[in-house]
Amino acid sequence: MSEIERFKKVVAQLRDPERGCPWDREQTMMSLRRFLIEETGEYLDALESGDMDAVKDEMGDLLLQVMLNCQIASEEGLFTFEEVAKSEADKMIRRHPHVFDGVEFRTEAERAASWDAIKKSEKNDERKSVLDGIARAMPALARAQKVQDKAARAGFEWDDFEGALGKVEEELGEVKEAVARGDDADHLSEELGDLLFALVNICRWKGLQAEEVLQGGIRKFITRFQKMEELIDVRASDTAELEAGWQKAKEEINKTKQGEG
Repeated sequence: MSEIERFKKVVAQLRDPERGCPWDREQTMMSLRRFLIEETGEYLDALESGDMDAVKDEMGDLLLQVMLNCQIASEEGLFTFEEVAKSEADKMIRRHPHVFDGVEFRTEAERAASWDAIKKSEKNDERKSVLDGIARAMPALARAQKVQDKAARAGFEWDDFEGALGKVEEELGEVKEAVARGDDADHLSEELGDLLFALVNICRWKGLQAEEVLQGGIRKFITRFQKMEELIDVRASDTAELEAGWQKAKEEINKTKQGEG
């Protein structure tokens, strides 16, 4: 018995009406959504840590979510794990004619256009817009970049990076104006959204993933803040002391990095 078959039997037994686990039995595909999100986050954390044992463990938890959903779908007569695997394998073969069918593309643009055309044909032209089909549940920054990627492929693009950078400056100006006018939260939120969207486009132009860029900024802040906590009593410090502590933390972290280099 392959390990995949063994795993399927384990999950099926967890769902068994008589001998299964009460928690697993009561789950639905909808109730499992939050666990899929949580497990994805834990997998990404493990990947960033570089701990491959943890990566393997968290990848297993992700696979459990897939298998549980397939088991539930199978019980309801919707589809099986085998059908999911076959569907995905068939999709990859269709979308990679340059790998499986001897097709040659002269440029990356030709390959991308082929990918998009094949995807469109798979949907039987149900999508009316090039922006249809982008998952609403994606993290906001990743979704914004996906929207921009698709819009750019359709020709909606700045002529150069300066145009994209100028848009950031324009949107920042509008945020400042909204604050100065004392605009309500709804309008300020709209202007801030435009600014964030424009900043994502800067990442895209420079070949960076906005989601990863912000995660990096968050990690840097946490590291620096925790170093500052080692140096001063944050809760008992005034603004000037906090600023001094922040700068000292920054210096010490930079010295450590230089020493490692």
